[in-house]
Amino acid sequence: MAGLFFSGAHETGFRHRRAAWIAAAALAATTAVGAPAAHADTASCSISFPTVHHYGVGFTGEGQLVNTGTTPLNGWRISWTFTGDEKLFSLLTTKWTQTGRSVTATNVSWNGTIAPGGSVPITAVGNSTGGAFGLTGLTCTPL
Repeated sequence: MAGLFFSGAHETGFRHRRAAWIAAAALAATTAVGAPAAHADTASCSISFPTVHHYGVGFTGEGQLVNTGTTPLNGWRISWTFTGDEKLFSLLTTKWTQTGRSVTATNVSWNGTIAPGGSVPITAVGNSTGGAFGLTGLTCTPL
C-alpha cells in the first residue's frame, strides 16, 4: 500500500505542479471569459443653437459646441442642412462652406482644442424668408 501514496519530495513536487496548473487554468479562464476592459477614453461633442433671433429677412443663431467626451477635442467639424432658403453671411469662430442647403464648418486655429466639458460659442448670421432658421441633421464630429 505504501507504493500507492505519494510521500516526501515526490508529493511536494506534485503539489507544486498541480498548484501551477490550477493557477494557469484560472488565469486562462479569466482571460478567455474576458476580464473587464479598461475604460477607453473617448472624444465626442455636441452642437446646439438654443437662442435664435429673427428679424425681417434675417436671423442670428447663438450656438454652443460642447466637448461631451472624456478627452480633449483636437479639432472638430459641425454640419447641418437648412430646412428653407437660409443663406449664411457668417458663421463666427469657424471656417465654413454652404452648398445649397448644406453647411459644413471646422474649427479655426485658436479654438480647435477644447477640454472635456468645455465649449466654444458658434454664431450663425444670415438671411431667409421671414428670418426663418430651421436645421436638420445637426451633427458634431471630433477630428
